[in-house]
Parts: sequence; C-alpha cells; structure tokens
Amino acid sequence: MLNYKLVWLVEGRVLHLELAGEYDLETSRQIIPAVKKMVDEGTAPVHVVWDMRGITKIPKDIRGPIDEMSVLRYHPNGGWITMITNNVMLRFAGQIATRFLGANFRAVATFDDAIETICRVDPAVADALKQAVASTHS
Repeated sequence: MLNYKLVWLVEGRVLHLELAGEYDLETSRQIIPAVKKMVDEGTAPVHVVWDMRGITKIPKDIRGPIDEMSVLRYHPNGGWITMITNNVMLRFAGQIATRFLGANFRAVATFDDAIETICRVDPAVADALKQAVASTHS
C-alpha cells in the first residue's frame, strides 16, 4: 500500500509530493492525475519536488510508471521535476524518463538539494520557496 502527500510549497508554483510504501503502476495511475490537476491549476512553470525516499518497493518493469508520467511532458504549465531518492533503480528510471520523455528532470539525494535545484533553474520562485521551506522546517 502506498501513502502520499501532495501540497503546494509555493502556491501555484512549486508542488511537494511525498510517497511512502509500495510504488506500482496502479499507484502511478492514481497519483499522476492528482499531480496533473494541480499543475493545471498552477502558474507556469510549475515545479514538482517528488520525494521517493519512503518507497519500499518499486516495479521490476519501470516502463509503465514512466509512461504514466508522460502527461506531464508537454504540459503547458510544466516545469522541473526533482526526484529525491537514493535508490539506484529510481535514479535510472528518472534518467530514462529524461531521455525518452524529454522531461526537465533531476535526481537528487536530499530535500535541500531539490530546493537548491528549483531555486537555480527558476530564480523567480527562489525567495518564496526558501521562505516557505524555512517556515515549515523551523
């Protein structure tokens, strides 16, 4: 079973998706539409901090979940996806998604690395993002 939390770090601009448990194709089919709906409602570019550190199991065939993510590829509001993981297979899946989907993607090891990446690629949200993180992590 998978648990997830999807919230705005910066309203309309930066999403935080935190996952814990078993990740499979059915999970992708539930979560990706929720992410897409929020990206639809956001202001371009909408960035996603995708925290996969709580994942306990991933599918052997990663093509399905990558295919599900394709709805975000050409999204007019889409920005960068930073995936937080130390799992080699998830990093590999992210690299495949980057190549085949042409996604703006980076795999990082920590939440702070993800925030630094978003701030670097989109300086327009940097101050608001740093403020939001400081207020929730203090």
